[in-house]
Amino acid sequence: MNRRSIWKTAGLGAAALGLLMGTAAGVHAEGASDWPTVKVEVLSFTTAELAAEESVENALNEYLVSIDAGVQVDILPLTFGDRPTQLTLLLSSQEDPLDLFCWRFYSSVSALAKNGQAISLDEYKEAYPELWEIFPEDVYKTCQVKGEQYALPGADSFGNMPTYIMKKDIAEEIGVMDLADQKITMDQLEEILAKAEEAHPELCWFTTVDQVTVHGIDNLGNDNWLGALMNRGVGETEIVDYYETEEFLNYCKKMQEWSEKGYFVNDPLNADLTDLLGQGLAGGGFVDGYSVRYVHSLMEAQQDCEMAVFQLGDFVGTNAGVYNGWCISSNCKNPDQAMKLLSLMYTDPTVCNFFTLGVEGETYAIKENGTATYPEGVTYDTVGWNVIAPWFYPNDCISIPFDTDEVDYYTNIMACWDNPDAEYSTAMGFTFDDTEVADQMKDCTESVNAFRTALLFGEVSDVEEEVTSFIDDLKSCGIDDVIAEEQRQFEEFLANK
Repeated sequence: MNRRSIWKTAGLGAAALGLLMGTAAGVHAEGASDWPTVKVEVLSFTTAELAAEESVENALNEYLVSIDAGVQVDILPLTFGDRPTQLTLLLSSQEDPLDLFCWRFYSSVSALAKNGQAISLDEYKEAYPELWEIFPEDVYKTCQVKGEQYALPGADSFGNMPTYIMKKDIAEEIGVMDLADQKITMDQLEEILAKAEEAHPELCWFTTVDQVTVHGIDNLGNDNWLGALMNRGVGETEIVDYYETEEFLNYCKKMQEWSEKGYFVNDPLNADLTDLLGQGLAGGGFVDGYSVRYVHSLMEAQQDCEMAVFQLGDFVGTNAGVYNGWCISSNCKNPDQAMKLLSLMYTDPTVCNFFTLGVEGETYAIKENGTATYPEGVTYDTVGWNVIAPWFYPNDCISIPFDTDEVDYYTNIMACWDNPDAEYSTAMGFTFDDTEVADQMKDCTESVNAFRTALLFGEVSDVEEEVTSFIDDLKSCGIDDVIAEEQRQFEEFLANK
């Protein structure tokens, strides 16, 4: 199947959806009551008791009966904060296991495979070949371990660029809107920050300082940056210890300078950094996105004020651009039916909309331009469903854009997959098996936890001395062994690419 052919039904209108659901109520596939039920997680930012859960589940199951899907669904909301603990328990349960889950914000594909928490999906490739034709080939490799597919990647641009956002009213006040929506230099950003701090010393100007795009590296999918490619991986073949580079030292020196200028929240090592913009404590920050327009749309959905967006770099595809993937748990009692549901989540717009938006008329309404919004009288606090996290699910690109007037929101994402001008890291699709250096990885991770955050927030008295101590500590933990093993596997990957 051609990659584009999957999206031909993505424009399913509200009337057609209503017809389908109306039909579903009167259709009872033979033996449907005996179909296996697959338990699948949904993400909640507020509470595990989503008010619309029952109605969404019932409507989804009616639709599955109407298409004779052979499977029914048990929706399980997991709250963002408790999700890691809950997933660990659910994935170890033999009696009532979770069947379908997303590894984002929980673990990595390699760790899930090593821990026996997810099954290989290779046996389903022949039955569902279209699922392996949706995205670029290298994207699938990011969810493989030793060549086996343990997860299917979730739809995204699979690449991004660094941007800096600032509340628009502040950008207008300090006279920098002429630079908005353009690519600017770091020197220009510093000028903007100086003006902003002078006008509003009560605000901080960053919510995070660990954006790999700003650091200019491909971290090979490791959040601790234990081995990286410089230049975001474009044209690079040598894995280095980024913490030992002059670039990292200079970045830390700049962070100390910014800390002294008051650009960070007070006491950042102990402060609650969650949603500083929403709390009214920050006036801006780094945000990644595949385009400036996308960042505008993202901010419209997440913040209650307009933002000015300044582009800081170019679009590059890396493993870090593969933000999530979906797995079948090892304890799943009906993996065939779980795979059937997973396939529908990737290819059936109606099924997708239930997860991303809920039930039309109850949790979302269709605007005249074809995008979705809250029904009249319904707000984020009362909607009863998480409608602001479509990116969590397997393929939001066949869903309906929510809370944006950008009708081609998802079309623009899909265009990234076939963009001949897009640059990609040479490590796109490379996954590191750390089995041989697991102890060193563990020790190095502890070292990073001990040193990095303070350095990145400029909370050290002597940057050069602290970076030197960090480098020495990493070496004592075995970082050179880690990088040597990464380099060996990477050269094998390049030779077989």
